[in-house]
Amino acid sequence: MAKVTFSKLKITKKNEVRTLQINGIDIEVKQYLPVEEKIGIIERVLRASADDNNFANPIKLEVFLNLEIMYNYTNIGFTEAQKKDPTKLYDLLEENDIISEVIAEIPTIEYQFLIDSTTETIENFYKYTNSAYGIMERVTTDYKDLDFDATEIQKKIGNKENVEFLQEVMEKLG
Repeated sequence: MAKVTFSKLKITKKNEVRTLQINGIDIEVKQYLPVEEKIGIIERVLRASADDNNFANPIKLEVFLNLEIMYNYTNIGFTEAQKKDPTKLYDLLEENDIISEVIAEIPTIEYQFLIDSTTETIENFYKYTNSAYGIMERVTTDYKDLDFDATEIQKKIGNKENVEFLQEVMEKLG
């Protein structure tokens, strides 16, 4: 089989957009987002959807992924003040069917790739975090921090003034 050089293909970046109208305003929707930008979306959604209980909150996942789609696939500009309250912004866009209208303009394969990649990344992250290796890594990190704190405590207790103060406190406590 004869090899063909890549440059002979003479392919170029398409930069295709589709336009939809929302309240008489033309909104452009990108048909393809470069993979580097998709990776950024996934990373931001992963961080934003994390809950205190060490798992992704599905509602936060929905909110932040759809907002990232709006920020990255459309020409709609959002102020920092609007972005500061993501749930309010999401509710406004969702209630007016803007999110669904934009998603309908994104090619199915593009949208599905983003959804699948995001959910798979989040699932793998939490599988790792809750695996034996992930738990051991956290314990090791916590232990190192604890050791550092214990060393600092030992230094402070070793100080004569601190020992005298500690003795006074102990005497008053009985």
